Amino acid sequence: MSESENGIQGADPQRFKDAMAGWASTVTVVAVRGTDDRKIRATTVTSFAPVSADPPEVVVSLNPSAQVLPFLDVGDLFGISLLAREQRRWARIFADPFPVGAVPWPEDGAPLLPDALAGLACSVRALHPTEGRSRLVVARVEALHVSSGARPLLYWERTYRGVANEEHE
Repeated sequence: MSESENGIQGADPQRFKDAMAGWASTVTVVAVRGTDDRKIRATTVTSFAPVSADPPEVVVSLNPSAQVLPFLDVGDLFGISLLAREQRRWARIFADPFPVGAVPWPEDGAPLLPDALAGLACSVRALHPTEGRSRLVVARVEALHVSSGARPLLYWERTYRGVANEEHE
C-alpha cells in the first residue's frame, strides 16, 4: 500500500501541529523564582507528562523563548501547577510572553498557583535540547498537593476546555 493509499503523508510541521491539536492535554503553569531578584517568571505549558512514580518524575517541554528557561538549571526548584477548569484566566495570562496580572504566589518555596488541580514542587534533574527548538526539562517531584473535587483545564483542538460530567461505563 502506498502512502497516499492509506492516508499517510509526510510529517511537515503544520501537518504535525494539526495532528497534535487532537491530543487533549492538561494545562499547566510552570513557574520559577529568580535566585538574584526573587521575581517569579511563569509560562503556560501543555507539553507535560509524568515519567515515573518511583521516584516521582515529570518531563516538561519548553519553547526556547519561555521566560522560565534561563532560570532553570540542574538542581533548581520550580513549580508546576496543573490548572483546574476555573483557572482559564491564568492559562491565558501566562501564555503571553509578557504576562500582566497580580498573582498570589507564595513568599517562599516553589511558586505554585493557589486552587490548582495539583501543585508539584520540582527540582531540575536534567535539561535536554531537542532536534527542534524545544528543551526538555526532566524533574523530580519533591512535594505536592492535590485539590479534591476539582476538574482539569484541558487544551484540545487549539482551545481551552473543561471536562464534561460524564458517568463511567
